[in-house]
Amino acid sequence: MNEYNLFMVTSWTKIDTELIWNMTDKMFPATRKLKISDRKALLRNFILKFWQIWPIFDCIKNTEDYESMKKNNYEKMIVGWYGGCFKEGKEMSNNEIIRVFEPFWSTFYSQIVPPIIGLKLENEELMAIVWLLFFDNAYTNISPECEEICRNIKKVILRELKNYQIDKNFEEMRLLDTVETLELIEKSEQKFLEEMMICEMHHVRIHDDFKAILKENRC
Repeated sequence: MNEYNLFMVTSWTKIDTELIWNMTDKMFPATRKLKISDRKALLRNFILKFWQIWPIFDCIKNTEDYESMKKNNYEKMIVGWYGGCFKEGKEMSNNEIIRVFEPFWSTFYSQIVPPIIGLKLENEELMAIVWLLFFDNAYTNISPECEEICRNIKKVILRELKNYQIDKNFEEMRLLDTVETLELIEKSEQKFLEEMMICEMHHVRIHDDFKAILKENRC
């Protein structure tokens, strides 16, 4: 059985956003100029991407454990993630949970994770990916001033990423390969939104703070 389940982790949304912003404020002083509304928008835009990032990082850190995981342990992990989250009287059997939700896990672990692990990115490159995702300036819910700050910070991140890879004597294509992981993570985010819709259809409880973020990202 999992140590944590879906409802429990979604209940940490407020804490997660506070921790993420504290790190952002420390690493990127320019963000201190942003209006509160822009700060909140950036965090809401990023949190679903964060949900894709941390399991990817866990897979990178524990690749052998995931690759050698037996089927019954894999299924226990899935059941444990949703188990205990159902509204009273709406519980699903273990077999039903596997039937409904395993395809989402399969897509993530077979299509999203392997290409990223295959790049063998270093920690500095992985952190660059995180911040490039955070400072996405393509959203419509941020002000023009915020767009400009995000655009400028992304330029700095890309420049430093390129310089890092040059210093490491990596091949020129590595920069493009690294940046292309953003598309994979965004693809994973869209699949995750589908999964959350299925959760709601099957009466899986999700914390209200997280529900609000899901609703905004569906608009």
